[in-house]
Amino acid sequence: MNKPFSRTTALIAGTIIMLINGVIYAWSIYSIPFGQGFGWTSAQLGMCFTIMLACFCLGGVIGGAFAARWGVGFSIPAGGVLACLGYVLCMFLQADRLWLLYGAFAIAGIGVGFVYNGVISAVVPRFPDKRGFASGVLLMGFGASSLVIGSLAAKLISSPAFGWHLTYIFTGVLILLSAVAGRFFVLPPKAEPGEAAEAGRGLTPGQMLKTPRFWIFFVAALIGTGFGSGLIAHGSYIFTEGGASPQLATLAVGLVSVMNGLGRIAFGALHDRFGFRVSLSADAALYILCGALAALALRSGVTVLLVAAMMVIGACYGAVPTISSSVAQEFFGPAHYGQNLSIINLNIMLGSFASTIAGSIEPASGSYAGAFWLFTGLEVISLLLFAVLGRTREIEY
Repeated sequence: MNKPFSRTTALIAGTIIMLINGVIYAWSIYSIPFGQGFGWTSAQLGMCFTIMLACFCLGGVIGGAFAARWGVGFSIPAGGVLACLGYVLCMFLQADRLWLLYGAFAIAGIGVGFVYNGVISAVVPRFPDKRGFASGVLLMGFGASSLVIGSLAAKLISSPAFGWHLTYIFTGVLILLSAVAGRFFVLPPKAEPGEAAEAGRGLTPGQMLKTPRFWIFFVAALIGTGFGSGLIAHGSYIFTEGGASPQLATLAVGLVSVMNGLGRIAFGALHDRFGFRVSLSADAALYILCGALAALALRSGVTVLLVAAMMVIGACYGAVPTISSSVAQEFFGPAHYGQNLSIINLNIMLGSFASTIAGSIEPASGSYAGAFWLFTGLEVISLLLFAVLGRTREIEY
């Protein structure tokens, strides 16, 4: 077997793989042809994204089990094959085949979950001194995909010479190539005898689920994920309510996306420097402060304050998955890292339903301010849970 690449090379390659596979978050661009060509409603297309996101989380769990049994050298390309299949199946879509759209993106979501879990499981443990930073860089790549790959897809879809059919095939093949070729760059080195003994220590998923630490962190992370995803999903409408012009609203949405990526690196570095107590508490405190400021800005019509608050909320939203990738090993050991992380990340799937809550509050009250106050109040609970988490006894394994 050839000598594995350096950890820096693995991080760069892993980030590129994540950048390509994060295209599932560019659904708003990829779904445009279906609304225009097949007459499918925004609710029907929105359901497809929900199914894809749920299957992405499920794919992480299944992919973690596959990686534990056969290694990431198998699970990453296997995920690439599934994701590619999902996108290629869309070639056979017709107006009366909405079920095929749901099935295709369920398969694609599972495949991306395989790749996501495999890359993080392979790369992050190689940075025991900078787990937060490594997680942040990888997840910044994943989050930036909607901006980078999504922009490319928008041009290809609108091109008469390419169109949405070839764009979907191109996307599927790109994901497949990134997973099959990229796996060689991210494969971890073979552990030495002493390192193998250390790597074999840790809690199984079943043991993890029985610990108070898991449930305290999971609930607190779920609140934070729901806060960010629930309001960012309505960003354009929130900015418009706050008095922003269509151009400013579009710019503000882009700035929130950029801050989401930067927040992943910043909070990852904060975690490496000061530990989970400080990084998680800072995340929750900023959520509370900016949630309240955003609600007040909506009521008073101070657009600049609203945009600034939403940008910080975007950064806070990027913190939770980044810190989760680090504390999964810190709390529960390296032996079953991939499987344990995939279970922790189920909070992403549950948190996605917060956008429905926010969307129902606005028509009932005439403003998104009520949603900000609701999530801000819940985040106070999250801050208290993080304080309790910091006082729990470390788990021996």
